Amino acid sequence: MAQILTKSTEHHRNAQLPSLNFHVAELPGLGTKDVLVKFLAAPINPLDVLVLANLYPVKPQHHHANEAIPGYDGIGEVMDCGAGVTELVPGDLVIPSKFGIGTWRTQAVVDVQYLQKVIRPHDFAFAAIIKISIAPAFCLVEDMCNLKPGDWIIQNAATSVVAQMVVQFARRRGIHTIGVIRDRSAGEADVVKQSLRGIGSDIVVLESEVTGHAEIRSKRIMLALDSVFGTSGRVLVKSLSPGGTFVQLGFLGGPTGKLELDANDIFGRQLTLKAFRGSAQVASRSAEEQTDLFNWFISLFNTGELNLPRLGLERVRWDAADKRGSEERLMEAVKRAQQGKLGQRKQIIEFM
Repeated sequence: MAQILTKSTEHHRNAQLPSLNFHVAELPGLGTKDVLVKFLAAPINPLDVLVLANLYPVKPQHHHANEAIPGYDGIGEVMDCGAGVTELVPGDLVIPSKFGIGTWRTQAVVDVQYLQKVIRPHDFAFAAIIKISIAPAFCLVEDMCNLKPGDWIIQNAATSVVAQMVVQFARRRGIHTIGVIRDRSAGEADVVKQSLRGIGSDIVVLESEVTGHAEIRSKRIMLALDSVFGTSGRVLVKSLSPGGTFVQLGFLGGPTGKLELDANDIFGRQLTLKAFRGSAQVASRSAEEQTDLFNWFISLFNTGELNLPRLGLERVRWDAADKRGSEERLMEAVKRAQQGKLGQRKQIIEFM
């Protein structure tokens, strides 16, 4: 029997976002090209929140009881394979090869085309965030512009997992980073700044400190990564050096915000503006290239050259033997993700 979270087709009276339903169901039999997967870990990403709110263009591909199964990232173990599956064997570890697989469930029978084999990490949480957090961070550093050792990146939402991975990939190439965090109390800001410097961020400032910051103005900032949009994004635009690249990758400030530009940004400073969607950027590489890249990430993690986010993860236990307790923990975890409060850490579902 599998336990499954689905996106309800109904809405709570006092909530804008769809509710979730918890199911216990029998698994279907294996088809020729099917694989039985036991999930080991799956994150609750901002992308998942957008999916629940019907705001993400890529829809879930798997359903139960006519309701979509959320969860676009994660890692699982192959338990059994259909007669026509030659790519995988029981005991292999796999991550989704395509979005929409539905990882918020204890077990699943899926077509082998939806799975990608990876090597074993010493913490499943790392592999669970490869597709939506780690690989996009790598692509931001490698693909958005021609960065050289000594160049600087400035990024807001610096406490996010993607931003923390950007710092680590940039540091490997001799590229410096400036992290911009939301305004908060002095004591809390000091803790966050110290943590981000600990993973290699050279400068960490509050949003209100960026404008007029003498040290930032003296740097050759060639890449700005904006996850917020609006006023916060404008601060990054103003921080770029001539010839720099501004990349829009998120709308934490709300999708209805506006990014102000003036003639000097485009014609005077010759800035380049780009939009970034991690799934599309990763998909520009072949399946073989992706597998090699993901395994390289895990190898770096296993040897201590890459680390999980310094600000920590919040692990949410899904114990199949404790249905009621697991359901309560999962519902609360998704609710926290939907609220998006200041200081909320990345949540990882760990299956027991």
